[in-house]
Amino acid sequence: MAQIRIDELERHLSERLAPVWLVAGEELLLIDEVCRGIRAAARTAGYSERQVLHAETGSFDWSLLGAAAGNLSLFSDRRLIELRLPGGKPGVGGAQALQVYCRTPPADTLLLVICGRLDVRQRRSAWVEALSRAGLMLYTWPVSRRDFPRWITQRLLSRGLIAEREVVELLAERAEGNLLAAAQEVEKLYLLLGEGQVDLVTVRRAVVDSARYDVFDLSEAVFGGERPRVAHICRSLQGEGAEPTLVLWALARELRVIATLPALAGDARRINDLFRQHRVPKHRHSRLRQLAAGASVDAWERLLVRAAGVDRVIKGAAPGRPWDELLQLSFELAALAAAI
Repeated sequence: MAQIRIDELERHLSERLAPVWLVAGEELLLIDEVCRGIRAAARTAGYSERQVLHAETGSFDWSLLGAAAGNLSLFSDRRLIELRLPGGKPGVGGAQALQVYCRTPPADTLLLVICGRLDVRQRRSAWVEALSRAGLMLYTWPVSRRDFPRWITQRLLSRGLIAEREVVELLAERAEGNLLAAAQEVEKLYLLLGEGQVDLVTVRRAVVDSARYDVFDLSEAVFGGERPRVAHICRSLQGEGAEPTLVLWALARELRVIATLPALAGDARRINDLFRQHRVPKHRHSRLRQLAAGASVDAWERLLVRAAGVDRVIKGAAPGRPWDELLQLSFELAALAAAI
C-alpha cells in the first residue's frame, strides 16, 4: 500500500504528481490543508480544470465518475476530478467503479478522493487498496496531547514565529483538542506581530481559551492525578453546558471499577469481564489496576460514597451546587491518584 505521511507530502508534490490521491482521516483541518496543497500542485502542473463530485448518499450515480474521466475537456489539456466521500462507504457499486478507474487511470486526469475517518476494515478494503496502488494514500491521524506542543511549534515556525517553551505550553493548554482553534491563534499572532519572537505577555492578552474537552478527558486527568488540568477541564465542560450527570457517570464508572478490582483476586477472566461490563477502553486498564493496588479499598469506597452525595446534589435531593461538588470530588480523586 503506497501510503505517505503528512511530512512527506511536500516532497511528493514537488516530484511527479501521482495520478490518484486518497486523503482521509480524523483531523478535518489537516485534510483540508493537504487537499489545498494537492490542488495547488495540480494547478502548477497544468491541471487547470477542476470537477467536483459529491458521493454523500447511497443515491449517487457512480457512472458519473467514469463519464468525467472519459469526457474530453473543452478548456484544458489536464483536469482534476475531486470525489468527496465523507462517509467512507462507497457501497458495492462505488467500490467497483473506483477499482475500474484505478486499473487504467486517464493520462490527462488526476483523481483526488476525500474521505473522513476510515476504520481498520475500511482501510483494508479492496477499493482503498486499489486507490493506494494506483497512486498515494495519506491518512491524517489525530494529533495526540503529547505531540500537540510540537505541532504548535512547527505551526509557529511555518509563519516565521519563534516562541519559548512557556508560550507553546500556553497555546497548547488553551486550544487542547482543537487543531483549528490552535491554527487560528497562530494566524492571529502572525497578524499582530509579524515574523519574529513571540513573548508570553502578548500571547496571554491575545489568545482565547478554545480547548475542547469531553467527560473522558476529565476522567483521564482525574485518575492521572493532574490536578491543575482537572480544574481547567471542569471549567471548560461547565462553560460548554455539559450535563453534570454525564460528568459524574464518567468519574463514577472508573471509580467503581477501581473499588471492585481487589475483590477479583487477580482472576484475569473476571477482571476482563469487569472492564467489558463498564466499557473501559483498553488503554485505561493498566492505570486502573495500578490505582486499585496503590490505595486501600476503604479509600476508594469512601470516594464512592462521596460520589453518591454529589449525585443527590445534582438531582436536587441535597443542598449544594452541582459543578462545585463535581470539582471538589474531582480534586479529591486526583489527590489520591497523584500519590500512586
